[in-house]
Amino acid sequence: MSMKHVLVLLGALTLCVSGAAVAQMETSLSGTHTGASTAAYYYISKPGEITMSINLWGYVRNPGRYEVPISTDLIMLLSYAGGPLADADLGSVKIARAVRREDAIRTVEYTVNLSRLDKLDEKARDIEPGDTIFIDSPSFSMRDLFTVLTTMAIITAAVSNAVIAARGL
Repeated sequence: MSMKHVLVLLGALTLCVSGAAVAQMETSLSGTHTGASTAAYYYISKPGEITMSINLWGYVRNPGRYEVPISTDLIMLLSYAGGPLADADLGSVKIARAVRREDAIRTVEYTVNLSRLDKLDEKARDIEPGDTIFIDSPSFSMRDLFTVLTTMAIITAAVSNAVIAARGL
């Protein structure tokens, strides 16, 4: 195989792999893999009501920064956000909270299990100003498997086509 054939083969492979990576990146950035909208600021309060700011990230219908009444709990906040998505892992909802002790501020992370609301105690529902709540998806889903298999199929097809083209030159 000549140097020209090798360069054609490498060029075709690079184009195919980079095209697949760009397509995956665009899907991830657009939010179409979760059906979620882009993050935004939501103000949910009556005039004159005392409010707090909460960050809500992850697998909810409308992630973003929420300005909500001080009486809002975790379940109410998720309701304001349109609820969790189908892929959401409600068994390990993480709450990051800045805690001040003496002269130091440190972040403490709590994990709350929302998969059984009837077993949830009152304290677990509490949120505080500045909290960041993160709802993740299961570590590995069928969608992830499909993405990996599709990418492997595209790369295999690109390599096969490049080999066939190189032999035909």
